[in-house]
Amino acid sequence: MDFSLSLPGEICTELGARARTRRVQINISVEELAQRIGVSDQTVSNFERTGKCTLATFVRILESLNATSDLNDVLVPETRSIEEMRAKSAVVSRQRAYRKARSTP
Repeated sequence: MDFSLSLPGEICTELGARARTRRVQINISVEELAQRIGVSDQTVSNFERTGKCTLATFVRILESLNATSDLNDVLVPETRSIEEMRAKSAVVSRQRAYRKARSTP
């Protein structure tokens, strides 16, 4: 599935399905996974069906499925070329302007 062409709901559903596939492959029941991460069976089942849960629960699911390494490429800043790197380092970061202190009467 190409996530760049998908709607957010479709991406969530796909991630839930992938987690279920991984869980089944390593032969862990929904109940066992839920117990490992400290949530209800319903939470795990709902995530696998809809892809919706908290980010913390999602990370704990990935940890239990030995899949945290799959996150290595998520939200990594893109660097396209040496020239771009040089241009970025040459830009002076913006600083806040100073406000004049109020004089008290």
